[in-house]
Amino acid sequence: MEYTVWNSIFGYSLMKPWFFTEFTFLAVFGVFLIIYSFLEDGSKARSWYLILFSLFFYYKSSGPFIAFFLFMIICDFWFAKAIQNLRGAAKNLILFLSVAISLSFLLYFKYIDFFVLNINSLFGTKFNSYNLFLPIGISFYTFQSISYLVDVYRGELKASENFRDYAFYMTFFPHLVAGPIVRAKDFLPQIHNSVILQGRYFGEGMLKITVGLLKKLLIADYLGKFVDMVHGDPQGFSGVEHIVSMYAYTFQIYFDFSGYSDIAIGLALLLGYRLKENFDLPYLATNITEFWRKWHISLSHWLRDYIYIPLGGSKKGPVKTYIFLMTTMLIGGFWHGADWRFVFWGFAHGLALAIHKLWQRYFSGILNNFWGRFFGLFLTFQFVSLCWIFFRANSFNSAFLSITKMFFNMKRSAFYGFVSARPEFSFVFLVAAIIVFSPNHYRFRIYSKIVGFPIWSWLIIFLVALQVIVQFKDDVVPPFIYFQF
Repeated sequence: MEYTVWNSIFGYSLMKPWFFTEFTFLAVFGVFLIIYSFLEDGSKARSWYLILFSLFFYYKSSGPFIAFFLFMIICDFWFAKAIQNLRGAAKNLILFLSVAISLSFLLYFKYIDFFVLNINSLFGTKFNSYNLFLPIGISFYTFQSISYLVDVYRGELKASENFRDYAFYMTFFPHLVAGPIVRAKDFLPQIHNSVILQGRYFGEGMLKITVGLLKKLLIADYLGKFVDMVHGDPQGFSGVEHIVSMYAYTFQIYFDFSGYSDIAIGLALLLGYRLKENFDLPYLATNITEFWRKWHISLSHWLRDYIYIPLGGSKKGPVKTYIFLMTTMLIGGFWHGADWRFVFWGFAHGLALAIHKLWQRYFSGILNNFWGRFFGLFLTFQFVSLCWIFFRANSFNSAFLSITKMFFNMKRSAFYGFVSARPEFSFVFLVAAIIVFSPNHYRFRIYSKIVGFPIWSWLIIFLVALQVIVQFKDDVVPPFIYFQF
C-alpha cells in the first residue's frame, strides 16, 4: 500500500505524462498554490519552491530526461555570462558553441531516426533506427534557450546575475512542455514583481483555465474522435466525411492548442505572472500573412526574429525576401516534426507568404473593401484547412487520398445524411464554428463582464465546469497535440 502511494506520487510514465487536464494535477496544484500564497512575495523561498515544483512537474512527464534539461540550463547560464563579457571572435565562438549544444539535444532526440531513414533510402545502407523517446517540451525550451543566448549576444538583454532567476525562467511549468515560447526579456523582469491572487488576476486566471479545459476536453477531443476515425481508414470514408474531417481537424487543432495556451496563461496568472497571448482569432485572418500574426504567435515571432530577419528579411530585394520566407517556413515546418509531411506543410505556407508579398507589391489596392476582405478570409481559411491535412494524415498517400476523395467523391446531398446520422457531432462542430468566427468585440464585451466576478463565485464556476467535463469527457484523455512537437 505504501509503495503504491509512493509510486503514484513520485513515479513517472513516459507513455502517460502528467497533463494539465488530469484532475490529479489540478488537485496537487491547488495544494501547491495554498502553500505558495503564504510564502513572501519575491522571496528566495517562493522562487525555489516554484522551481522545485516545476522540476517535479517535468519529472512526472519525462522522468530521467530531466537531466538533459538541467544540463542545458546550467550551460546556458554560464555561456550567457561569457557572451556578455567577451568581444570579437571569442564572443562569436561562444555563441556558436552554446547554440550548438542547445540544438544538439533536439536534433538527436527528435531527428536522428529521420536522418537514418533518409540515408538508408538514398544510399541503400541499413543503419538501425534508434526509436528514441522524445522528451516532452524539448522543442519549446530549446527555442527559449536560443532566444536568451542570442538576445544577450545582441545586447538586448543582460545575462541573469544569479542562477536562480534563469532557472526560474526556464523551468516555469505553465509554459514548459508546450509553450507558448516565452522570451526572457519579457519574463525575467517580472520575477521580482509578482503579485499573488489579487482580484482581477485571480478572476482572469480562473476564466482562462476554465475556458482552456472546456476547449480541450469538450470540443477538441470530441471532434478529434471523428478525425482519428477517418484518418485511421481513409479509404473507407466518403468525400463528404473527408471534407468534414478536414474542417473538424482545423477546429480541433485550434481548440486543443489554444486551450493549452489558455490553461498555461491562467496558471501563470494565479502565480502572479503574465504570459503573452498565443492566439488572436487566427481563422478570421484575411490573408496568410495576417494568419501567421495571429496563429501560434510566440512561434511566428520567434521565426521572424531569429531566422527571417537575420537572413535579411525584406531589406535585400523582393527575390531574396521570397527565398527568406520560404527558408523560414521550411524550418518552421521541420520544427513541428521529423517527417516530410511537415516540411511540405512549411513549404506550402512559405510559398503562400511569398505569393501574398508579391500580390501586395503589385496589386495592394485591389479588393480593399468589405467583399475583398471577405473573399480573402474565405480563401485563407480554405488554404489553411487544406494544409492541415498534411499535418494530420499518417502519410503522404493518405493525405492525397483524402484530398482526392474530397474533390472527386463528394455529393452535396450526402451532407444532409451526415448531419442526420451524427447530430451530436454536428452540434459540437457548429458550436466550434460559431466560436471561431465570432467577432472580437463580442468576446471582449463578455470577457470584461465575466472576469470581474468575485473570487468565491469563480470557485463555484470552476467546480461546475469540472462536473460538466466529468459527465461528457472520455475515460482516456488524449495528450495535447503540440506535446508531440
